Amino acid sequence: MQIDEADRRILRVIQERPGLTMRELGDETGLSHTPCWRRLQRLQEAGIVSEKRFIVDPEAVGFDIVAFCFVKIVEHRRERLQEFERAVAHVPEILQCYSLSGDHDYLLQVVSRSVRDYEATVKNALTELPNVRSISTSFTLKRVKATTTVPV
Repeated sequence: MQIDEADRRILRVIQERPGLTMRELGDETGLSHTPCWRRLQRLQEAGIVSEKRFIVDPEAVGFDIVAFCFVKIVEHRRERLQEFERAVAHVPEILQCYSLSGDHDYLLQVVSRSVRDYEATVKNALTELPNVRSISTSFTLKRVKATTTVPV
C-alpha cells in the first residue's frame, strides 16, 4: 500500500500521542474528522497500524534483568524452525524474538526479576524450547534508548 504525506502525519501523531480523539487527531494533522478516520481505518486494514496498547516499562514493575539470548538451532528444516517459533510465543518472559542471519539463528529479549529468576527461566523454559543447540546470554547494564516510534 502506498502512503502519502497525510498518512505519514497521522502515523507520526498517533505514535507520539495515541490517546487523541479522532477530532483532535484531525486537528493535529490538518484533516477533517471523517477523512482522518477513513485514512486511519485504511492504515489499520493494511496492517501498518496495529491495535492501540499501553507500553509498560519492565523495570518499573520489577523486571530489573534484561537479557539478550543468542540461540543456535540444531536442525534448520522449516517445520523444526516453525516449532521453535510457536514455542517461543508461549514463554511470557520472552518479550521479543528475531530470526537472524550470521552466527546465531535467533535473538531473544528476556526479562527477569532477578538473576535467580533468569536461571529458572533458562532451566524451565529456554532449554526446553524445541530444536535448541545452544544459548549464549548477554545481560544489559543499562538501557540507553528504548522507543517504539518509527521515523515515518
